[in-house]
Amino acid sequence: MVAQQDPASKDSAGEAAREARDHPALDWSARAGMLAYGVVYLLVAWLAAQLALREPAGSASSEGALQELAQKPLGSVALWLAAAGLSALTVWEACQAVGGHRAEEGLRRWGARAASAGRGGVFAVLVVLAVRTAAGASSGGGEQTMTERVMSLPFGPALVIMVGIALAALGVFSIVRGLGDRWRKGLDVEGRIGNVGTVVEVLARLGYPSRGVAFLAIGGLFGWAGLTHDADKSGGLDQAIVRLRDEPFGPWILVVVAVGLACYGAFHVARAWYLRGA
Repeated sequence: MVAQQDPASKDSAGEAAREARDHPALDWSARAGMLAYGVVYLLVAWLAAQLALREPAGSASSEGALQELAQKPLGSVALWLAAAGLSALTVWEACQAVGGHRAEEGLRRWGARAASAGRGGVFAVLVVLAVRTAAGASSGGGEQTMTERVMSLPFGPALVIMVGIALAALGVFSIVRGLGDRWRKGLDVEGRIGNVGTVVEVLARLGYPSRGVAFLAIGGLFGWAGLTHDADKSGGLDQAIVRLRDEPFGPWILVVVAVGLACYGAFHVARAWYLRGA
């Protein structure tokens, strides 16, 4: 006989998660993490624009942005603070996944909680990257090596194609989110009304679709690598930019995407102030 979980224990776990999420210490630490996340995307946008204009100064990726930050005065201190804030944001999203999104019903609530769990995973990866960068660990092209390792497996090309499809799906999700209004749910009332609300809306409308386009490009590279059984054809935003910038109007298109990514980063900087649990 399969033991059934006591509904009271589930409610208790959800209540405990909500109390932890709303604790002032975690709330303000999570806001710091959201600020760090926004700054990372602002740096990614800056590096992407430089790469699009043939003035590369670093990798247009989260890790490249963190490495750029490490080179600034007190960069190491900033990275450790970012790691601490992102860790708190990871816990905050975990609490959302367990007991948040009470305003939703049925499958929508579980979908929102799954999205919170996914975002928590993204923030956890950023924590690891920030700690590695602060500690001086070298990436050494590990992303490409990992693709080659997966490709060597019996079903490796199929797995790489699945990664590409997943990244493309995330891109579509990001575009849909920017065109819709669900991003408003993570903001306090002050962040949704008046002049502030107008600015935040513009940032979200431009930022989420631009991030989606970036993910679609990266997903396409992984899909093409899997179809051709060639790991060298996979890559991140850097390679997507290099492929597109030599096309007619390519650099200007890429600058528009970079501006959009900057808007995405600025939106999360604003969200750090107007962060709201649901």
